[in-house]
Amino acid sequence: MPLLFQLQFTTPSVLWIVFSLILGLGYAALLYKSPKAELSTGLTRLLFVLRAVVVALICFLFFAPYVKTTNKILEKPLVFLLQDNSASISIARPAGFDLSAYSQQLKNLETSLKNDYDVRTLSFGSKVSEGLSSEYPGKGTNISAALKYINEGFSNRNIGAVILASDGIYNQGGNPQYIAKNIKSPIYTIALGDTIPKKDLLISNVNYNKLVYLGNDFQIELNIEAHQSKGSAARIIVTGQSGPLFTKSISINSNEYRASIPVTLSARKKGIQRFTATITGIPGELSRENNTQTFFIEVIDGRQQVFILAASPHPDIAALKQSIESNKNYEVKSGFINDFNRGDLGQADLTILHQIPSLAVPGLNLSSLLNKKNVWYILGAQSNTQAFASSQNVLNIVSAGAIQEVFPTVNPQFYEFTLSESTAKKLSGFPPLLSPFGNYTLKSQASVLLTQKIGKLDTDRPLLAFSSDGTRKTAVLSGEGIWRWRLEDFKENGDHAAIDELLSKAVQFLSSKEDKRKFRVYAGRNSFDEGEHIVLNAELYNDAYELVNTPEARVVIKDRTKSYPFTFSRTDKSYILDAGALPPGEYSFNAQTQLGKIKYTAGGQFVITQQQAELSQTTADHQVLFNLADQSGAKLILPSEIKNLPALIKENELVKTISWEDKRFEELINIKWIFALILTLISLEWFGRKRNGTL
Repeated sequence: MPLLFQLQFTTPSVLWIVFSLILGLGYAALLYKSPKAELSTGLTRLLFVLRAVVVALICFLFFAPYVKTTNKILEKPLVFLLQDNSASISIARPAGFDLSAYSQQLKNLETSLKNDYDVRTLSFGSKVSEGLSSEYPGKGTNISAALKYINEGFSNRNIGAVILASDGIYNQGGNPQYIAKNIKSPIYTIALGDTIPKKDLLISNVNYNKLVYLGNDFQIELNIEAHQSKGSAARIIVTGQSGPLFTKSISINSNEYRASIPVTLSARKKGIQRFTATITGIPGELSRENNTQTFFIEVIDGRQQVFILAASPHPDIAALKQSIESNKNYEVKSGFINDFNRGDLGQADLTILHQIPSLAVPGLNLSSLLNKKNVWYILGAQSNTQAFASSQNVLNIVSAGAIQEVFPTVNPQFYEFTLSESTAKKLSGFPPLLSPFGNYTLKSQASVLLTQKIGKLDTDRPLLAFSSDGTRKTAVLSGEGIWRWRLEDFKENGDHAAIDELLSKAVQFLSSKEDKRKFRVYAGRNSFDEGEHIVLNAELYNDAYELVNTPEARVVIKDRTKSYPFTFSRTDKSYILDAGALPPGEYSFNAQTQLGKIKYTAGGQFVITQQQAELSQTTADHQVLFNLADQSGAKLILPSEIKNLPALIKENELVKTISWEDKRFEELINIKWIFALILTLISLEWFGRKRNGTL
């Protein structure tokens, strides 16, 4: 890498050089003006020059001149070798295809390419990892993720070519052709797998609701496929924990047979229930692993009731209902103040009062119906703020009757429940709500989730606050217009995830019964997909019901045959455990800790569902690989042609070494070899004088 060095001369620097030389010569002349008998004339002149140069250099460095350095760098093309390590590569390989020999071919290819290129090897299935592997354990195939890894991680580098070895089957991520368009380099594809369909029976998918209610009948749908099996007969069996629940015989009348079979089952037991759907195998089929699918359904004992009572029709009511019912644990009813069913109000686990107390009905008194009930007040232009102040113990508003626009600001010190970072960020960009103008004061020990931002001014006025007195929970949203938040969420993000999370978590907190347990352990959810990390959270409370995490907390996760012991990690005030990925199956967990002399235990259960995407489609799709190569100006090759790849890449004019210059300015005083030069000159002078006895 050539390095060019150039001192930047200006008029002041030239003058300083002259001054430095004069100073160096003058200093040396004073030191050596009187000839010494010990020094010869030649040595005296040499020492004079050394001293003059050293002093002049040191003086010149005080001026701190800049030097321009130009470093010419040659960058070899990057060549990426991507290997599909999903299970379909090994399961559905052609007859006579030797995986061991193929793996050796890839290693030989990597070695030959390293002479001319910077070679990077990657393996991918559901995820992308560095290096090549001769094993094929992947439960899914995401070709887009592998191409995106290159595009995002090396977009500013000299990408010469990409070599993609796959069967073209992808069951995760989007169409890889769209991602490949962003890579401005040829993509050579190696066509693996077999395009000839194999004899196989399988349950390709089971459609079902993960949540059903105790005592109800529910329906599942089995999607059955059979390939190259015309004339065969099979039997479908669905079993539960108590034994067979459904059987049906089918006759396969074509080589590409597909059928959807509805099955009605009954929810007879509360909790997570395990079901298995099986189709009997036939001789000579490719795999029998895909003949069975196990799925889990949670049976709960009824939904919680939410009742919305409004002063008048308002788009907020529909927005609230849609967001709350996105959680299947809740059923929402609504009514208006002039005509509503008081029985619905009495049966509700949570009542939402939209602009009630109302100016339109000033004498209405609901205190007897709402005694010890959980209530959420939503204020707006029709709210009677004076009557509202006397009906609850959370917030007092002294209002002049005017309405103002207020934007939400998330309070990071709110701990009653947790919003995801993405939701908290989205909330700050939501449009304003219409809120009563006035003086706001909290009446009790309330927790504020959202504060009001008026224009560009952040205030401490509560926009959304929660309170619990031990007998009931109360919330106040001091603004109307939630429907605008729902529309904005969809406009900006394409879904309602943020507003649904906010409202469902608020409703969950308000409608949940008070949990008096001092040690609580719970999973992030009851069902995980195979390969996902299992995360458990734990909370420990002292006698004052304050969160503490001083003692160590342990947990044992068990399936039918094994136990996995873990120790929780401490967070700010609680505990968390990432147990990593566990095998598919049903699990229970038992945790314990000790605070003082009292021991606490807690437990629960979750399931991990096995993924069979790689067994649902086993016929290679070489058209995808051809399209990837063709649109990038490269070629598709067969495994037997791998040895030709180095020549193909070398012939491609797009794959070139590039050179670029790294130009920079830095102070001369920062260059280390200047100090080495000064030290050498001083040492030579000192040695000359010392050797001749003049020191």
